[in-house]
Amino acid sequence: MATTILTPAENRFLQLSQPALQLTELTRVMPLLRDHPTIKDSSDFLSRSTRQLLLDQRVNWLVQGSDVWKLLARLPYAINASDRRADWHHCSLCHKPVRYEYHVVLRTDGHEILVGSECVKKFMSDEMQYLMTITTEDNFHAVAQYDDLTAQYPQVPEILWDQKALPHLPQQHRRRQHWVKNGTKTTVTGYLKHRQQTLPETQLSPYLAEYTQLQAVDRQMAERQQVQQQHAVQQQAQLAEKEAAAAWQAADQAQLTAEQQLRASTSYQTYLQAVAALMVQHLPLPQFKQRLRGITMPPALGQLVNSYQLGVMATEFARAGQITATRLQIVPRYLVADLNRFSRQLAAQRQRDWDDDVFNAALGFELTADQRRQRLTQLRDCWEGRQLSDACYATLLRLRESWQQSPVIPATWPEKLRQAFQVRLAEQPATGWVPAKKNHVTPSQLRQLITSQADFATVVAQYHRLYALPTATEAVTLSALHRYYLVKADQRAGRAKATAKLVTELLKETVDD
Repeated sequence: MATTILTPAENRFLQLSQPALQLTELTRVMPLLRDHPTIKDSSDFLSRSTRQLLLDQRVNWLVQGSDVWKLLARLPYAINASDRRADWHHCSLCHKPVRYEYHVVLRTDGHEILVGSECVKKFMSDEMQYLMTITTEDNFHAVAQYDDLTAQYPQVPEILWDQKALPHLPQQHRRRQHWVKNGTKTTVTGYLKHRQQTLPETQLSPYLAEYTQLQAVDRQMAERQQVQQQHAVQQQAQLAEKEAAAAWQAADQAQLTAEQQLRASTSYQTYLQAVAALMVQHLPLPQFKQRLRGITMPPALGQLVNSYQLGVMATEFARAGQITATRLQIVPRYLVADLNRFSRQLAAQRQRDWDDDVFNAALGFELTADQRRQRLTQLRDCWEGRQLSDACYATLLRLRESWQQSPVIPATWPEKLRQAFQVRLAEQPATGWVPAKKNHVTPSQLRQLITSQADFATVVAQYHRLYALPTATEAVTLSALHRYYLVKADQRAGRAKATAKLVTELLKETVDD
């Protein structure tokens, strides 16, 4: 069954009250109310939003409308003299003929309408119904007297009819408020029931004075509550700020921990070293990206950098010899710094190795002309070698033969090459030539030593001739070479198992001791 949202009488009341209310939402639906006297929840002309608006605001609009009307002071009501209903006037709201006519006026513009007693009770405020009763039963001039009274004492309607008056008054003062209201109503009612010209100033005075004090208490409590609310808001804001700061700190700490774990992981170090090894080769960008796809990236790193960004860094390194990645704002700075460090260290090591190899091919090794040409050609194919001109290579090929006649580094060489040769020449003995010693050695290079020599002493001598490693690294390298020859000797003699068993026993005794 359809439910009526707005009856015709309610509709007309809202239309008549709207000029004084000036409510935006009511004004918006006013054309709909004019076109449709009765509105039901099943009405097909209602949109969903309008239906919900009427359901939500109907009671509120009617209550607010009841306060914008008052009885007409000069003619608050009249009784039709005729006994015939056909001669009676119609109520402006329900449109029924009424014999007892109440004349009400809109407070804002003075618009007058005629309303029956039932519609006064239904739509008008408690204040109007109170005046209607006194006017009808006791004093026709009660409305005019009430207007005079409220003009002199505007706080009277607030005391009598405003249910929300003194909202901040403490509970212990509510009895005083009740006393003020009852005393004021009794005084006003006694004044209105009889026609008189003198306002009840003396009778009202104690109640109004008390109300003034209550208003002061209410304001003080309102101010105190406002201060408390502001303090509470500040505390909440400070708490929220602390919680936000703690959340940010926790997030930063979690990010820092994840960063530290990632940077310390073997997969991260291995990947960056492999990428750096590609960068120092100064490959064309398509070739760099193709070979990059062959390197397995750690899953955690895949969220931080992609092939495009790595390509930008490779291009920058080829151009400037370092990586800053200024254009790549979203790449973590530690990742850029680590890759830059790996790449520069590897590039420096490659350059030193190349300088060693070029010096040894030109002066340090005893080579035939064909061997010298072959080695220099191999060195020329790498990135470091492509930086020299053809004239430099021609000079390098003849340097060993021409050195006896003119032991001078050609002035036409690039400055970096001249400095590299000067450093290595300073380490040469007074007579003869020795190779430039490398500062690191790879397993493949050690394997070349042990496969080309017959005994350990010869290998060690050859090692010292070619390499000069840091003390700790050299100790490990020589120990590994020595153990290799011992193992090989045991294998050739068929005593590998017996030797291993005895070593195990010896180590066990060492542990027991």
